[in-house]
Amino acid sequence: MSPVAPAILEWPTVFDTVEAVERAWLQFVAGYPDEERVRLRQALAFAQARHAGQQRRGSDTPYWLHLVRVALELARWGQATPELVGAALLHDVVEDTPTTVDEVAEGFGPKIAELVKWMTAPAGRERTACAVHYERMLRFAPPEAHVLKLADRTDNLRSIQALVMRTGDQYRKWARTYVERTKEDILPLTVNAPSIARVTLVTAMADLAPMVEGGTPTS
Repeated sequence: MSPVAPAILEWPTVFDTVEAVERAWLQFVAGYPDEERVRLRQALAFAQARHAGQQRRGSDTPYWLHLVRVALELARWGQATPELVGAALLHDVVEDTPTTVDEVAEGFGPKIAELVKWMTAPAGRERTACAVHYERMLRFAPPEAHVLKLADRTDNLRSIQALVMRTGDQYRKWARTYVERTKEDILPLTVNAPSIARVTLVTAMADLAPMVEGGTPTS
């Protein structure tokens, strides 16, 4: 049996609940052979432990829900290889926790570690360094890293849309910059990506853009 891409969850309410995301994840991962399913569950458990106590910006949503949503997005795009899904679950452990790339390689293999390394922004996230990082990603990273970054950014854009809808002006300026950086750094990665990935990313950008250009967001 092959993994089945889950239906799109409702958001920003139901989509963000632990119960809804867990239910979608269990349904999805059940489609893998036993050995791969165990490895993916181990990857999620590792990520949950390393991200323990972390929450999504401006909310009480546990951080690991983002990791699962990125994996599920890849599945909807037909990009659900065990290595790519495993990398989705682990893609922020080096950037946002004390975990090292070597630890990821030791626990989950060199392919996943390579993808996680490409997903790790430069320390301090200084603008010039980040621009160079994404230029290198465009030129040298494997296609799987591109599609993973697109899924990650798509989920972030949706989460930010929900954040602006909830909080109004509090995060609007930051969200505007995020959209601009997406156009500059991430949109070029769609050149060789599946068309569904490009369409989904552009749609998420278009949904958020009017909310950060001024005025009062609607709920």
